[in-house]
Amino acid sequence: MKESIKIKNLGPLRNIEIDNIKPLTVLIGESGSGKSLLMKTLILFRYIYKMLNIRWYLRNSNVNKSRFKLSMGNLLTPELKNYFKNKQLEVFYSVEISGRTHSVVYRNGSIDRKTTDSKIPNEDLIFIKESWISEMRDIIPEWAAYGNMPKKRNLDFYFQETLNDFMDATNIDSDIRLDYLGLSLQIEKKSDNKKFLIKPLDGSYSPIEWKYSSSGVQTSSSIVTLIDYFSTQFSFKDAIGRSIINYLYESDTLKSYKPELEPMDMKKIIHIHIEEPELNLFPSAQCKLFDVMALKAFKTVASDREIRLIVATHSPYFVNYLNVLMHQDKENRGAVKPEDMAVYRLYNGTLQPLMATDDSGIPFVDTYDLTEQMESIMKEYESLTSR
Repeated sequence: MKESIKIKNLGPLRNIEIDNIKPLTVLIGESGSGKSLLMKTLILFRYIYKMLNIRWYLRNSNVNKSRFKLSMGNLLTPELKNYFKNKQLEVFYSVEISGRTHSVVYRNGSIDRKTTDSKIPNEDLIFIKESWISEMRDIIPEWAAYGNMPKKRNLDFYFQETLNDFMDATNIDSDIRLDYLGLSLQIEKKSDNKKFLIKPLDGSYSPIEWKYSSSGVQTSSSIVTLIDYFSTQFSFKDAIGRSIINYLYESDTLKSYKPELEPMDMKKIIHIHIEEPELNLFPSAQCKLFDVMALKAFKTVASDREIRLIVATHSPYFVNYLNVLMHQDKENRGAVKPEDMAVYRLYNGTLQPLMATDDSGIPFVDTYDLTEQMESIMKEYESLTSR
């Protein structure tokens, strides 16, 4: 499967083109350069494509009545609505499978129905789960300490998605190892409430409430919890039941349902979008976290699914560590094949690829430009001390 996206005239994103979105895609750039905006646009169009796959599964199964309507007005978050007011905005999203291309195109202020009305045959159908891990995830430990979340509160959409997935994950798992920090996150479940504790693996001190742990522990433990959940424990059977089987019963269309493809036989993909995984972590811990992420997403993942990660970061340490992930081969360590990885610097509204090969043909991530600030600091220091 080859997935691509092109974006023109979206806020700070002047001309963005990713011809082949790899299983691991990393974006680095300055604050305000549009990294999160790019990911939010991508997850939106991935979601639309998910809905198209469900619609065509039903139609291919003789269920022509469908509740899955595609209206950008209903799909856009308040943040994206401001950007999508621009009539010059164009987004071209496509998925190529077995030589066939299926697209979602947005231009002239609306979705091009010619693209979304094009049939997706059974052999190309995918069941997709979208997950967003928000930079606001440091709020979760504080809120989780009080049991049920506050009601009648307008939450940021992306944070709400992160929170919902996290609560689902901790309904299943009660002991999440954070080996990169020598800790574990433990969940004690009592009635409808949960108590979250951080425990040292060596028993050097008593467990403490999660909300009292360091900020780096709080922000990174939710990432590990969610990747572990989606890699091995997320139930596609339940998700398919909610989105397809329940609909057949509720819409009274079960009698006309004549599937040529069992829903569980569709290819299954989980897209995980992560904002700033390095938040509040020391550089060495950032690298260890990335190792754990790669291990869970690409080496110990369940055989019935594929995980795809896209990460927005400010950290050159995080990006540099990709060179280790490409070449290490230890069984209990993370690894990503060079052909499954893409790294881009977002600069001046465009993407600069950072993947390269050396004189021997060995692939590496070229992070030379990311050292500019360090060199600038040293030059300023030298100018001050040489007087």
